[in-house]
Amino acid sequence: MILDNKNISVDKKIITILNQLFEIERKSKENGHLDKIARNIERIKSALIQDNQSGEIFYEDPTGEEYSETRNDLEVHIVGENTQDLIVVDVIKPIIRYGNRQLGLTQVIQRGLVSVTSKENIKDEE
Repeated sequence: MILDNKNISVDKKIITILNQLFEIERKSKENGHLDKIARNIERIKSALIQDNQSGEIFYEDPTGEEYSETRNDLEVHIVGENTQDLIVVDVIKPIIRYGNRQLGLTQVIQRGLVSVTSKENIKDEE
């Protein structure tokens, strides 16, 4: 579900902080160091949530999720010629949402910027 057409205003600084947190988290996972800083990242996320008392602001990493043209929370770059059975393989910017995750009532604040490719292309690389 999506929040009822409310125009949510989120400070650009918070969006920038969330994008940077996403990058730090992603790079830490790649280097195998996430366990060392995960607690710090979670505390920063928690502080951002507390600043927005009427709802949560959070990001989602859609890596590995299926993509279809009906999906409106992503801006995509298609890698390869095949456009069947697309899957998200790289995330440049995460999806940033505002709302209540437990109730499933959220609004997209920033569309994710991603690269997608056919599942066939992934199988060919293995």
